[in-house]
Amino acid sequence: MTTKQAVLFQLLAQPETWFSGDKLAQEIQVSRESVWKAIQALKKAGHQIESRKNQGYRYLGNPNLDLDSLNFYSGFAYSEQIKVFEMTDSTQIQAKNYLNQHTVNKPYLFVANQQSAGYGRRGRDFYSPSQTGLYFSLILPNPSQDLSQVGLLTTSIAVLVSRVLERFFPDKDFKLKWVNDIYLGQKKVAGIITEANLDLETQSLAHFIVGVGLNLSPADFPESLQATAQAISDEPFYNRNQLMVALFTEIIDHYREYQSPNLLAEYRQKSFLLGRQVTLQRGAESFHGQVSGISDDGSLQLVTEDEKILEFNSGEITKVYFK
Repeated sequence: MTTKQAVLFQLLAQPETWFSGDKLAQEIQVSRESVWKAIQALKKAGHQIESRKNQGYRYLGNPNLDLDSLNFYSGFAYSEQIKVFEMTDSTQIQAKNYLNQHTVNKPYLFVANQQSAGYGRRGRDFYSPSQTGLYFSLILPNPSQDLSQVGLLTTSIAVLVSRVLERFFPDKDFKLKWVNDIYLGQKKVAGIITEANLDLETQSLAHFIVGVGLNLSPADFPESLQATAQAISDEPFYNRNQLMVALFTEIIDHYREYQSPNLLAEYRQKSFLLGRQVTLQRGAESFHGQVSGISDDGSLQLVTEDEKILEFNSGEITKVYFK
């Protein structure tokens, strides 16, 4: 462990607490000069550390994603399973590339501060600017060869992500839009994509690759997104490392339960589509009607204008009528 890491871990253990240079030096058994140099290096790396004469140093946070912080907050339980990128094309692409080159039998996390080619469902671009969002992908080994309910994985991940967001933003009312979006009011704040990796030798589904994009704090959204997307917070968000670890652990602790009726019940409860008029696009066809329910396999139930009851296990809600 470097002196820089040792100082950081001391500060992270008691954020907002003042540490004198002497105390830090004594705790990690180095000189005060070494502590000072470590503090300067941490500040240069983006850690916000307040310095005050006669009081010492106080840790305030870090707007940047930082591997040491992620490892600290996760109790160093996943040190080899976390990959951090300052800039990448897409964490989803990085996860797929890693999977193609390695044998993976446990969850892996790929997280980026910024993406140049982030994408969501149907290959659509996902706006991924620096500092204001959280963009990550997970490799999740398939816990079951029963694929009859595999559509429930996306709905379950949406529930798990929303649970964590509610803990970090308790004043926000997060809702779910079938099948993979998280909303505040009438605008999207998060998107989820679930892809599969096949084992060609056994012709079985070996892994899921789950991508999540969050709009955390104010960003200059392109004009094409301003009417449909927004940030979760009106202020800069400085706890991305803690939030990332909370999301990672929540998902890997519970994704194996994706077929659980409890997760589906929670999804239904958080859905804002039930009872609303919507337009659903599937291929070249467009359907209009009222959402009457979500079936046990995660499919959307729609009552059309001519009172037909239709069920969709794929498609996209292109319009929600809020009035």
